[in-house]
Amino acid sequence: MRGEGYPLCFRCQSHLSRSAGILADLVLPISYSPRTWQHHHNLRAYKGTARSEQARRSLLAVLLLFLRDHLACVAARTGAPPTHVITVPSTRRPGIHPLTDLVGSRLHLPWIDSAVNPRYGADDHDFHADWFAPAIPSSPSPIHALILEDTWTTGARVQSLAHALKVAGVATVAAIVLGRHVDPTYTPAKRLMEAIADPVFDPARCATENG
Repeated sequence: MRGEGYPLCFRCQSHLSRSAGILADLVLPISYSPRTWQHHHNLRAYKGTARSEQARRSLLAVLLLFLRDHLACVAARTGAPPTHVITVPSTRRPGIHPLTDLVGSRLHLPWIDSAVNPRYGADDHDFHADWFAPAIPSSPSPIHALILEDTWTTGARVQSLAHALKVAGVATVAAIVLGRHVDPTYTPAKRLMEAIADPVFDPARCATENG
């Protein structure tokens, strides 16, 4: 969370500085994900050794509903609709990402694969320009990538991937995140928790409405 009087939080400012400003053109979180909420539980339970089918169905419904109603918001802000889709590769579990498996071919967009630099572990929360190496397909037209991510904590992995995509020649990069993690015990988050305690979640609202 950003401090009073600062336009960016410490982590986002760090990403901006370390990337020389080459980051995602747009980041759209669908919902907050406080540690004690059901949404946070679903984001943990849909993957792992004992995957919850109920959590998978719930998250897929949330994502597809949001994309149906707000994919045009991405095009409006980036200047073009997505042409390709990619998930942030897991640094804990090699292989197909659970979100890739969940979405499959439902978006009717080709997937971009990416290698992971083993130098950086799963507990690394800093931006690294060489964390990912996406395999950009040849295309006669500009490629506009849509990153799908389940959880945003510091944003380091999303922005590291966005940076790598742009350096590799992708024209625009937008990221849609299922849940923006919030630690309710973190003192500066108290005001946020109070602000989101009462309003009913409205899937018709989009983060782009707030600029």
